[in-house]
Amino acid sequence: MTFLILGTISGILAQDISGHWKGKITQDDGGYRPEYVLEMWLVQKGDSITGKSFVFVDNIYAEMNISGSITGGFYLRLKDEHIVSHEVLKGMEWCFKSYQLLVKSKENNLNIEGSWQGKTSFSECIPGKIYLKRIVPRA
Repeated sequence: MTFLILGTISGILAQDISGHWKGKITQDDGGYRPEYVLEMWLVQKGDSITGKSFVFVDNIYAEMNISGSITGGFYLRLKDEHIVSHEVLKGMEWCFKSYQLLVKSKENNLNIEGSWQGKTSFSECIPGKIYLKRIVPRA
């Protein structure tokens, strides 16, 4: 039993999380919407992570550069660096988010899950959760 658990953990530790990830970002009660589509394109070099995120719902969206690190092969700390492009409603701002995420193995696939908090220029954002699955390129 111990061997199986260690084998699973070492399999996760050896994973490179570079690639396209897609899922959802939620926002607790009081946010603009309870759920948005979230995609991330991540590049891992050693323990450093860079990439882009794309969040959208209805006709609003934000594309942001993101950066951070991975610790122990499974704990991600990411943050939004700056907005590349966006569309919002009048009086609205996108949150600059900090993410605390775990890489998990589920049904022989890697998932990324965790929580986020954020700020706009005028207030704290209502936090939420992140759920992403790796998108496998098709030939």
